Amino acid sequence: MLLAGALLLATACGGPDTAGVGGSGRGGFGRSGAPSATANDINPMPRDRLRDGGTFTWPLDEMPADFNLNELDGNLQTGMWAVTGSLLPVAYNNDAAGVPVWNPDLLASEPTLVTEPQQVVTYEINPKAVWYDGTPITWQDFYWQWKALNGTNPAYRITSANGFENIESVERGKDDREVVVTYARPFADWQSLFFPLYPASTNKDPAIFNDGWREKPLTTAGPFKLASIDRTTKTITLVRNEKWWGEPAKLDRVVFRVIVPDAQIDALANGEVDAVDIGSNASMYLRASQIEGVDVRVAGGPNFSHLTINGTSPNLSDVRVRRALAMGIDRAAIARALIGPLGLDPQPLGNHVFMLNQEGYRDDSGEVGTYDPSKAAALLDEAGWKLDGGVRKKDGRPLEIDAVIPAATQSSRQIVELVQNMLGQIGVRVNIDAAPGDDFFDKYVKAGQYDITVFAWMGTPYPISSVKSIYAMPTKNADGTVNIQQNFARIGSAELDEAFLRAGAEFDRAKAQELANEADAMIWQEVHSITLYQRPDVVPTKKGLANFGAFGFQTPWPYQDIGWVAEPESPQ
Repeated sequence: MLLAGALLLATACGGPDTAGVGGSGRGGFGRSGAPSATANDINPMPRDRLRDGGTFTWPLDEMPADFNLNELDGNLQTGMWAVTGSLLPVAYNNDAAGVPVWNPDLLASEPTLVTEPQQVVTYEINPKAVWYDGTPITWQDFYWQWKALNGTNPAYRITSANGFENIESVERGKDDREVVVTYARPFADWQSLFFPLYPASTNKDPAIFNDGWREKPLTTAGPFKLASIDRTTKTITLVRNEKWWGEPAKLDRVVFRVIVPDAQIDALANGEVDAVDIGSNASMYLRASQIEGVDVRVAGGPNFSHLTINGTSPNLSDVRVRRALAMGIDRAAIARALIGPLGLDPQPLGNHVFMLNQEGYRDDSGEVGTYDPSKAAALLDEAGWKLDGGVRKKDGRPLEIDAVIPAATQSSRQIVELVQNMLGQIGVRVNIDAAPGDDFFDKYVKAGQYDITVFAWMGTPYPISSVKSIYAMPTKNADGTVNIQQNFARIGSAELDEAFLRAGAEFDRAKAQELANEADAMIWQEVHSITLYQRPDVVPTKKGLANFGAFGFQTPWPYQDIGWVAEPESPQ
């Protein structure tokens, strides 16, 4: 799955080293089923082993709503690295262990960091770096990205202010190619910022920021450029960027095709696409394992499946009801059902910040995250929802919960059907509403038209700063609209915001992890969302595809090195 640096991406929920697991054997899971945080499975290959040319066809769940990932509608997986990753520059990438690596295509040298008496980061921009129209990439591109994303101007409809809100100034250094970033408040994950970098010309104007990237990417400064978008056939085609100053792309083109998630594995079998991200879909996994000429590549990345609870829903505004729901759901049973068939350790995820295989992980779920139907029933009684003929009622009104899921995603339905059965046993009625894939996020999740929903957050190697916007307390804009950033649950507090700010400002990793776990415990108590399991990174690919697959904690880079292994020469 594809990652963003300073924020998480949402995706509808779409092996292991046990018998039958395909791939190269370099995957992110060992014999115990425990995921590795330092390995991935991408068939790494040097450029000289790849043939020049060829096409890589990549399925999308839906057409991107916005190619500006920093705009609220652009934070879906399909709108991010699947397309824009090959078009826009970044300051830092991350390797398989999640370690930041400065990007020589954008930067001339490794940035310098000073922390005393004030945090200052200095960037030297590669003198060859230009936007497609020939405009040099300069300090102003960094400046206007900060101005757009620091949260001070409500005209910008931003996904997140993470990190940028800590910055005091972005200034010109010794020349236009030097950028000096000074922080008012320390930000330990500073390497996650400017990932990717958008041009000043499109960040200066809130109208262009909000809507200018909706129809198509406006420019490129990467190894590929946009060739065409066909909204009738739902196809996006990228070709080599002839103005790219770095190593030329090995592929001639990358073609993205929208295919409903549950049909993508058939498309792979039929040769219509070259790779599919199947996540925790066991039936797709079994099918992929049987397709001739396909590797099943597996890693343990920073992604997780969860239930988000709408705190503004009349039936769920009482925290006692939300806690009762959490106690009435057997998360271990869900993990067994969804990822057990993949041969993985079906351990429920007990943290909203750290994954099971990340340093700093601890189970903070406590009593709220422990399956206990009797305590759940007692909490509902206390909240005034009394059992009446098998259904709980209050003031004559039944306790009904509307669960909204994407219609074409099998794993989401499987999860909510399990939840429906579990909550039914404590007198809570769950109605399942399957929404069309194109409407799921825009018309339901973001609009707050649901009681509970299930999807996956696609994480980053920066667990503390990247999740902050998911749990940030919503604020009201001057026009009365609500700024939720990525907090689709609409549940938060000033205390939780401050806890994340303290954790994000701490350069001592152990102290930062402790502070983040304190924040996680608050999230569990408020029952903002219920984490289910770490979503495995399972990507069946055609054999011969190199430098692509299950990336785990690695940024999918460099795009110019993705390609097809050259056929060996026949002996003379």
